[in-house]
Amino acid sequence: MRKLIETTVDPALEEEDLTSRTDARTERRRSEAAWAEFAKTLVTMSERHLLRMQLGEELLRVVQDTRRITSPGAKNRALRLVRSALRGLDLQQLRERLEDLSHPSTRRAPTALDDWRARLLEGGESELATFIDTYPKVDRQRLRTLLRNAKKSDPVAQKKALGVLNQALRGALSGA
Repeated sequence: MRKLIETTVDPALEEEDLTSRTDARTERRRSEAAWAEFAKTLVTMSERHLLRMQLGEELLRVVQDTRRITSPGAKNRALRLVRSALRGLDLQQLRERLEDLSHPSTRRAPTALDDWRARLLEGGESELATFIDTYPKVDRQRLRTLLRNAKKSDPVAQKKALGVLNQALRGALSGA
């Protein structure tokens, strides 16, 4: 006859193990979802942006091959290949490169045009006088009207007026 050996397991330790396994699984799933999303982004982005991402030749070839596939099942298998080719790379660094390509204006240094536009919109008559002194060929009355329109509260009119103001400032800066 067999005797059962009693084992006492601390319930707290057992719960920690389950929690840690669950957390690890959840983290792994999140990571896989992030890689899958990035792989899909790579496959759908333009060729020009893809080449600017500075990916390795092998990864670039896999992405380009995946683009040619039209069958949904085969495309999913090809996306898995893209994910596996991506795995050795740093996802955060790749996302930053993609962000730089998608929104280049967020990282560029402010230009003289940006500085003058901000100064004229925030400042008053003194900033306008300084601009006119610096660029005497500018149409003073038109610039004053453009500034007044750009400060309006209506977002549609304000956006249009800012565009016209940018053109006028660009013309004044290039004419100097």
